[in-house]
Amino acid sequence: MRIILLMVVFLCNFFILPILEGNSNNKENCRIKKNFDFDWHFIQKDVKNAHLFDFDHRDWNSLDLPHDWSIEGTYDKKNPAGIHGAFLPAGIGWYRKNFDLKLQKSKKLFINFDGVYMNAKTWINGHYLGIQHYGYIGFSYDLTPYLRDGKNVISVRVDNSNVPSSRWYTGSGIYRHVWLTETNTTYIPKYGVSVQTALIENDVAKLNISTEIKTEEKSLNLYLKAVVKDSKGNICQSYTSKKFNSEIKTVAYQLDIKKPQLWSPHSPELYTLETVIMQGKNVFDSIKTKFGIRTVKLIPNKGFALNGKIIKLKGLSNHHDGGGAVGAAVPDDILWYRLKLLKDMGCNAVRTAHNPFSPEFYEMCDRLGLMVMDECFDGWWKTKAKFDYGLYFKDNWKKDLEKFIKRDRNHPSVVIWSIGNEVHGFTNKQQKTLVDFVKAIDATRPVTQGDGYDYKNVDIAGFNGRGEYRGVLENYHKKNPDQLIIGTEITHTLQTRGIYRSKTWYRLRDNPAPWEVDRQNTFGSFKKRIFLIPDFTKEEVFKGINKKYQSGYDNSIVRIGVRDDWNRVEKYPWYIGNFRWTGFDYLGESFGWPARTANFGIIDLAGFPKDHYYLYQSLWSNKPMVHMLPHWTHPNKDGVKIPVVVYTNCEKAELFLNNQSLGEKKMTEKRQLVWLVPYVPGTIKIVAKNGNEICATKAYSTANNAAKIETNLDKYTLNANRKDIARIEVKLVDEKGLFNPNDDKLIKFEIAGPAKLVGVENGDILDLSSNKIPERKTFKGKCLLVIKSTDKKGLIKITLKAEGLKSKILEIKSK
Repeated sequence: MRIILLMVVFLCNFFILPILEGNSNNKENCRIKKNFDFDWHFIQKDVKNAHLFDFDHRDWNSLDLPHDWSIEGTYDKKNPAGIHGAFLPAGIGWYRKNFDLKLQKSKKLFINFDGVYMNAKTWINGHYLGIQHYGYIGFSYDLTPYLRDGKNVISVRVDNSNVPSSRWYTGSGIYRHVWLTETNTTYIPKYGVSVQTALIENDVAKLNISTEIKTEEKSLNLYLKAVVKDSKGNICQSYTSKKFNSEIKTVAYQLDIKKPQLWSPHSPELYTLETVIMQGKNVFDSIKTKFGIRTVKLIPNKGFALNGKIIKLKGLSNHHDGGGAVGAAVPDDILWYRLKLLKDMGCNAVRTAHNPFSPEFYEMCDRLGLMVMDECFDGWWKTKAKFDYGLYFKDNWKKDLEKFIKRDRNHPSVVIWSIGNEVHGFTNKQQKTLVDFVKAIDATRPVTQGDGYDYKNVDIAGFNGRGEYRGVLENYHKKNPDQLIIGTEITHTLQTRGIYRSKTWYRLRDNPAPWEVDRQNTFGSFKKRIFLIPDFTKEEVFKGINKKYQSGYDNSIVRIGVRDDWNRVEKYPWYIGNFRWTGFDYLGESFGWPARTANFGIIDLAGFPKDHYYLYQSLWSNKPMVHMLPHWTHPNKDGVKIPVVVYTNCEKAELFLNNQSLGEKKMTEKRQLVWLVPYVPGTIKIVAKNGNEICATKAYSTANNAAKIETNLDKYTLNANRKDIARIEVKLVDEKGLFNPNDDKLIKFEIAGPAKLVGVENGDILDLSSNKIPERKTFKGKCLLVIKSTDKKGLIKITLKAEGLKSKILEIKSK
């Protein structure tokens, strides 16, 4: 039967969902969830009657989801999204998809959208299902009453025409996954299972579990069976309820897990709860819920306790886009790469700024051991961007916030709820209303708010930029000694990969944000309130740099640098950690044309780490490491003293230039070691030690002009599933293979075989060339190519060419 169905899919280009007859007694078949991403049709304009069943969409573009049409557009100063939307287009788009099914009794079919930006209207077979305004939370519809035997059509109109609709780049379209879920008429609704760790004592974890049940049947005598399994599949506990009438809506019970394996960043252990709803031997529904066992407690003047142990949150704020190559439609493989990169740095926490992220994000954080500050909204009843969610907040916040809490409550990674960020004009009553609403659904986690410390309804005082001024956190603590403080958005520093300045830059004085221009002349009084950083040199060593680019040293700041702020975190037990702004460069919220962003990230738009990545690694990681900056290719600077800066978590380090020692230095509370080294071409090397043991080294050699293309692939084999992604990192090297960070070339990519171009990027915030064509100029010697597999097996050949350089050929297998 399945072979026949697959043949029909191939011949008719229809998606076929087999509908099972009756209430199956096989728990594996009573609930079927299928991905619904493939073979949609799309047009980027408003089309009359495109919701109708018989509408002809054959001349529309055919594509797979997730999809972001904005990133496919042209960067243009005239685009109305402006600095907020990275000068990319927005507008209105339509999506349609055909699918075939055979109707059967006693079955229900739901469609689940994980994220559509924004104002998504949905139809099935011409019947209007509803509108979802908020573009960052998923939504579902019951298709059952409107289905036809045979061909069915889903139509979605997405309206992001009124922009800016956020203060940052949003993307446009169905930018997350879509799913079809088939159930029986007695079933567990979406987000209907809750697992909470109530208590851990005497090596026993007490779990509070509840399961919602919906049914269209009357007078059924049901019972619930549950089994808890550990990560190895061993049964830890089981439960069978008494029989209950189908009019019962929720079944609540408790389970004790002996010798639980606790979830933490160091040991992200996960359990699975298998829940089955039955009548006699007849299975109505079966669902698996991943969860972790852990506790969170706030201890005044001591800190944030996870499983009874104080832990500092080493956090980063991130927006939801995946950089220029993919925009808002972030493939799962790219998301995993990004999160793994943070974990390897020593990061243990991520803040979802300023909206819910994709479901896959939380699943990956669970697996990796990354704690999450889960933030639902940017603003509330008042808009912050002209056309943002504030226009719809009054009528929609309760349903969207409830979905958000219920969706994420079983994830052990989620340790703090955040209800907003720099909310305009909010009142004590409004804050209390949201906090109470959250805690009525989940009271196991603390609640905070970015810059929401004016009122005391939140459990943790969240500070953004104002917390970076001298004395602000200390003064707040004196007045509120029993409330812990967290840097919800601290600190703000800026840097560009491969760019350096030897003199300190302060944003207000040297490159003011649009809202600071009229205050630029107040820097004289402003500097008394901030943490100043001494210049490395009296005269600038690296001259002629565009003001939009920032220094890779820790000397381009807004109010406080990385090192000074982390010293505060370690000094004060009541300052439980911070979420720097940001982990990754993100599209939008730039300081003006032609910049696509403002360079706050410690990883650039291509996913290449900047020097700050290694600064944080030296502060946050226990694995011995050392990093040195800058590179050692400085034409026309012979004899000029170059500030050589070293980050290490080792006790001391010794610097060598052309095998001659320039001295050994011990690490201090300044968190960096500095040598002023007269430039001589050759090799510079740093050796980090604990005692007399060499723990880590790093070296740079002076490069000649680029002669070859070198690549680094994260995969040499892809699955032929239309989803697998390969990242090809490209860099320019000289004839000896030495990386040249100053020589840039236009790289042209030729892709042959069963793969498609996803996008290109180089991390240059001023490069406005298309992200969706097979070529990219390197920036500071590097660029990125992203490809995706098709459904065909075979050999993928990628040829890289650049004028004056030897070509490079890569081979990747698709299986």
